[in-house]
Amino acid sequence: MEQSHLIELIKTLSQAEKADILQFAAISFFNNGRMRAQVVPLLKICLNHPWDDSLQNLDKRDVYDAVFINQEFVEGKLEKVMVEAHKVVRSFLLTKGYFQEDKEFQQVFDFTEILRTRGLVARYQQSMAKLKKMQADCPTWSATHYHQQLLLEGAIHYVESLNNQKKGDINIPNLLDSIETYYYLRRVMLLNRYLLQQRVTKLEVPEFIAVHLEENTVPVRYLSKSPLLKIYYEIFLLLKKDLFQTSDIRFLYDLLLLHEEKLDAEALQEFYGYLRNFAILILNANRDNEEICHILHDLYLINLERGYLHYEGKLSPGRYAAVSANAIKVNQLDWALSFLEKYKNDIIGENETHDIYRFNKAHYLFAIDQYDECLAIIPSTSTFVDYMVSGKRLELKAYYELQSDLLPYKLDAFKMFISRTSQKLLSDALIKTNSEFANLLNQLMTSIPGDKKRASVLIERIEKKKQALEWRWLLAKAHALKGN
Repeated sequence: MEQSHLIELIKTLSQAEKADILQFAAISFFNNGRMRAQVVPLLKICLNHPWDDSLQNLDKRDVYDAVFINQEFVEGKLEKVMVEAHKVVRSFLLTKGYFQEDKEFQQVFDFTEILRTRGLVARYQQSMAKLKKMQADCPTWSATHYHQQLLLEGAIHYVESLNNQKKGDINIPNLLDSIETYYYLRRVMLLNRYLLQQRVTKLEVPEFIAVHLEENTVPVRYLSKSPLLKIYYEIFLLLKKDLFQTSDIRFLYDLLLLHEEKLDAEALQEFYGYLRNFAILILNANRDNEEICHILHDLYLINLERGYLHYEGKLSPGRYAAVSANAIKVNQLDWALSFLEKYKNDIIGENETHDIYRFNKAHYLFAIDQYDECLAIIPSTSTFVDYMVSGKRLELKAYYELQSDLLPYKLDAFKMFISRTSQKLLSDALIKTNSEFANLLNQLMTSIPGDKKRASVLIERIEKKKQALEWRWLLAKAHALKGN
């Protein structure tokens, strides 16, 4: 039963939704199958079962006996009830989603069409006037707003065409204008996402995409009337550049501030996401850029306050790590600890032993020179490859700081992991940067403190390997070898 579509859906429901579904299932219009009498009893069992407790399983025969009281077991009969129960839950979620407050335009639009097809002309005209007013009074502009305008202009054109008085333009100019505005907006949005994806992974660009990227221009008349489209297009032009500059981030940020009051929360969340990505890409190209680290920290502060870093109240493991790591880089250690503790229960995919939290807490402990405490909290493994490899590097750094005799053995094990085990887990680029870290750490480990000539050679080597992971730390340790 646990692997059925019904149970998968039920596991995602809130307590309020579970209560509402039972009332929903009592409505014969939605629960009208041959097994409708058994649907509610089955739902009560499934909705009240503690699915989070792996030790408590639902036995199929026990459920059958509770649903079909005093009836002989028939193979496949319970499954038919489950199918009908799944339809009820599906209908409930669809209905609940459709009647959300932010779907009001679509609801009015659909009802307007019903009024038209039923010949209620006066009511239809009133409803159309309401739709026009909703669009005109919209406080913020979004991609949804432009799509709604397209639907509205299309409906006006359709009705005027049906009742063509052989005068006027039957709304064709307005419809074409809304079609083009929405087309340019959606196209540049998708091309931006494609270009950003291209920055982080190898893509074979199809010919028709290459043509779009090369010929993607937006007429000035659309850019001037739509701040949303203008910002997306400016992002497109930035993404076309080979290298980003700090000035690019400031330009985009100023543009957001200029139009912020007219942009909806979803658009702002995406735009701030581009700002953060631009900052990270600059850091990837130059990890010694302290100004960008501070800009990124400020962006994280703003985005956290507004909820832009969360998805449905949750933080991704990567984002949780990125925020705390950058705070440590800019020496905001107290804030980093506060962040780690405040949001540790918001992490998507966190396990019972809180491995993601512990990985990040270990980095904080290392930053405040508590190396033994750092080693004690690092999880031995992780299903998240990035965390696992990062934890192994952190372990090596802590052993180096402690001048532990275990370091040579741990370093050999890490090299073995990178050269063999990680081949199926890491990209070629990550294998290279991890290997460079291991090789440079080995040179640090085998160097004699106070040997200024050796230290100078090592500093020069590290400075040429800026793509090596833990580059800043490696360079600091090489300088420390010089002594006074």
